[in-house]
Amino acid sequence: MRIMKGNQTVSNDQIKNLLITTLIGVGVLSLPSQMANILENDGWIPIIIAGLFFVPFLIMVDRLYKLYPNRSIFEIVIEVYGKVIFNILMIIVVIYFIMITAYTTRVFGEVIKTYLLETTPMEVIVLTMLLATAYLSRSQLQVLARTATMIYPILILLVIFLTLISIPDSDYTNMLPVFNSDFKKLPSAIVASLFSYAGYEIIFLVYPYSDDKKNTLKYVLRALFIVIGIYIIVFVITLSLFGIDQLKRGIWPTIALASEADLPGYFLENLDGIVLSLWVMVVYSTLGPVLFQASRILSSILNTKSHDFLVILLIPIIYIICVLPENIVLVYERLGKVLNYFTVASSIVIPIIIFIGAWVKKRRSKA
Repeated sequence: MRIMKGNQTVSNDQIKNLLITTLIGVGVLSLPSQMANILENDGWIPIIIAGLFFVPFLIMVDRLYKLYPNRSIFEIVIEVYGKVIFNILMIIVVIYFIMITAYTTRVFGEVIKTYLLETTPMEVIVLTMLLATAYLSRSQLQVLARTATMIYPILILLVIFLTLISIPDSDYTNMLPVFNSDFKKLPSAIVASLFSYAGYEIIFLVYPYSDDKKNTLKYVLRALFIVIGIYIIVFVITLSLFGIDQLKRGIWPTIALASEADLPGYFLENLDGIVLSLWVMVVYSTLGPVLFQASRILSSILNTKSHDFLVILLIPIIYIICVLPENIVLVYERLGKVLNYFTVASSIVIPIIIFIGAWVKKRRSKA
């Protein structure tokens, strides 16, 4: 993977937008109810802790590329560990991205079928989204960054819109009591919320393309804090509107916000349709970079000149994984559980292995 120059670089603002839109996808729909079931009113605490947990990892990425300037992540890992270890680590990461794509697409399909296309077969919804995603992920990284920059304002407007329509019916006393939960469950709540930050690994690929590497870390951290803020806002407005008991029973309380809210004068009907149409674009901007990473890493393993044809080869695999679970319960119980293990391995363990090995090798070469 050669580092491109000139107009093929990516601005730090585009990197920020790409990270935000990649992180926020289907996880934001179920996150409030997941946290409410584990830690009740204090569900906002693990959301913050899980987000801050990734701060050292983003700093680690910045430090890694300062140790090895103008090198891609693939070149760094091969130099540090050799081709065999590189292939093993990258295969795990490829499986991880395939699982994320399959999980996200299936949940997307379930939501669309429930709220919009009740009579449309799940297979049609899933396959249509995968083909649309394949078109985006076959592009270069700069195209993904520009797409994220277009969708980022839509995401912010969606959050603001959901907040505004919820205010009239919200009861903020539902947030009380605070710090009254069983904090022995805090570790499990943190682990459950880690998936909502899955996808930050796009930084490993995009960092070398930055046109101003001295300030990239600042923009990346800003992106992470914006994501944490969005998750907290969503948790607060869902809890305030539904209360803890109803929030626990909900599957996708974020979408349910639009169904529950009443606008003064009723000048807009079918709010959930409007929200879902905007959310489709957000999910699209999540799936594109994830599938791009899977195909790009696979291309580096197989030493191919391009990754675009590999995207097409991955689509049938992802489709089969998508449609295997019979219902949404099995999606969360089985597919979600497997994905949690791969998230820990690919988002935490492997980046630490790469950084420690690179740092030690650099120290030895200077000795």
